[in-house]
Amino acid sequence: MPKESLSIEEIEELGYYDFMGYMEVPFFNIGGVSSIDRLAELCQLNNESKILVVGCGTGGNSCYLANKYGCQIVGIDIAKHMIEHAQERAKTLQLTDRVTFQVGDAYNLEFPDNSFDIVLTVFVSQFLDLHRAFPGFLRALRPGGYLGINEMYRADEVPEEALTRVEEGEEVFREIIELPFTLRSPSIWREAFKTSGFRDVLIEEYSNIQQSIALGMVEEFGGWGKIITTIWEMLVLALKSKKLRQRFGMISRGKRVLLRDRIASKYIGYILCVGKKP
Repeated sequence: MPKESLSIEEIEELGYYDFMGYMEVPFFNIGGVSSIDRLAELCQLNNESKILVVGCGTGGNSCYLANKYGCQIVGIDIAKHMIEHAQERAKTLQLTDRVTFQVGDAYNLEFPDNSFDIVLTVFVSQFLDLHRAFPGFLRALRPGGYLGINEMYRADEVPEEALTRVEEGEEVFREIIELPFTLRSPSIWREAFKTSGFRDVLIEEYSNIQQSIALGMVEEFGGWGKIITTIWEMLVLALKSKKLRQRFGMISRGKRVLLRDRIASKYIGYILCVGKKP
């Protein structure tokens, strides 16, 4: 799909996710393909499942699941540019009979009660107020349906030195994305599921996020040629705009603190958490 032509001033005003969508940067699955397969297994996903993916990004996970398992998927995202590229992805992969995408709000799901067998979030719930979002997810699920999340976490016990660096990284990302961002511990994730009404809550913890994110990144991006083109386009934008240079610098700083810091990264990982609607 040809990229929409925007002026540098219009690009500067794009929110973080619309900017990433405009630049055609794919949404990377935390933990790689193996983690989404494991999450599908925990949620008992099959070819008859009807799934809602909240925060679908450019549709990578949604199309992967529909193609592999033959399920029906609705993906929603607050970023218009993300949805546009997700729709194009489904069309290119000839999955439009199984996958649909639309702009949507995690806090205001426009679906009837008991609409889905499974609700999934990947690198999304950590930006949400769980007391607002999870009850809506529960409402949209059919009885016996599953909420499954794949999100970052920090250990329940973090030494003071590492905690200071983790909180610094959180603050950087909050400023970049202009959304709440807190790395919750496994015990906090579990409690959020339970207080929202989910039962049989199961949690699996995984470390080494940096290596996990790298898995399949080149293929997801569309090959080295696409990666090089996107990097070049970002460099050109950075040369033209001080505001964008500052944004790129903050992104780099946040990733450095949370993913590569020798002290802090030992206490950060990704978590698969699944709960069942009674």
